[in-house]
Amino acid sequence: MGAVRRLATVVIIGLVAISTTMVVYLAAEPDRRSDETETQDVVAIERGTELYITYCLQCHGPAGLGAVAAEEPRRIGAVLDQAPVYGSVDDMKELLAEGKLHAIFQSDDPVLQSAAEDWLRFRITYGVPAEPYQTAKLMPAFGADFNVEEMNDIIYLIMHGDWNYVYNTAVLQTGQQVATQECAQNPDGQYCKDISKAPPAYPTVPAAAPANDEEATPASADSGDTADADDAAASIAAQDISFSTDQLTLKPGDTVSFTNNGMLEHDFVVDELGIEEVLGAGESTTFTIPEDAQPGDYKFYCSIPGHEASGMFGTLTIEG
Repeated sequence: MGAVRRLATVVIIGLVAISTTMVVYLAAEPDRRSDETETQDVVAIERGTELYITYCLQCHGPAGLGAVAAEEPRRIGAVLDQAPVYGSVDDMKELLAEGKLHAIFQSDDPVLQSAAEDWLRFRITYGVPAEPYQTAKLMPAFGADFNVEEMNDIIYLIMHGDWNYVYNTAVLQTGQQVATQECAQNPDGQYCKDISKAPPAYPTVPAAAPANDEEATPASADSGDTADADDAAASIAAQDISFSTDQLTLKPGDTVSFTNNGMLEHDFVVDELGIEEVLGAGESTTFTIPEDAQPGDYKFYCSIPGHEASGMFGTLTIEG
């Protein structure tokens, strides 16, 4: 009988201990969930910032001010950081009611948040103009380029991100890109041993594309030329986001000089001829038109997501 009582006592003590542990665990559950949500939010902001710098910065600027930023030449993107331009949420509500705003991106109002998310998802997916038959886009359509997670991250950044963080990240990365280009020319440069120490640099709007091929100045960084650029039959330069020309006329065996004068990665692709030349910022190369290329017109374009839709394409005419 004593053994039974001792067993019962042990069981009761065990149940009390389990119950106490469960109570403590459940009491701490809100804090755990809050910490996990906060971590997820930070990660989404970081990923969204990287996507923004890669795909959106060129048109909307490092501070999200787009075309209203005080810089020349002007950018072409819409304002994403609305508060410095349009004022308080109440001020923006009046503009929204007047049809002067499509959405208020950052607010605490669940209704405004839902409308903003829908608007941003539509605009990012379909671009400007949104009609799929419009091949010339002022803003590229990223619906086929972003997966679900990337789409959510870029939207979350616009709706909840800190534009000071985006700006600071952009200028730091630009400074490292500038230092990388300088080190390609001078390996003994000040920051070549540690690019992370390079000073920030503002990502300026690229200069207008040259009027013709001859005015395109090749960058001094070299990505492994297959022929002498001085002997090239034609040259083409990539800017952010445009080519220096949308028309090239060449013959089989001709050499083409290709340079990237922009701050983004670009490539030159002609699918039918098997041509695909990829250049980082500041790099240059040459390539040769295949000897067996048949006379006719071929489309060349930049295959980096969103670049072709922004106008980086043209016609390569092969003469007999």
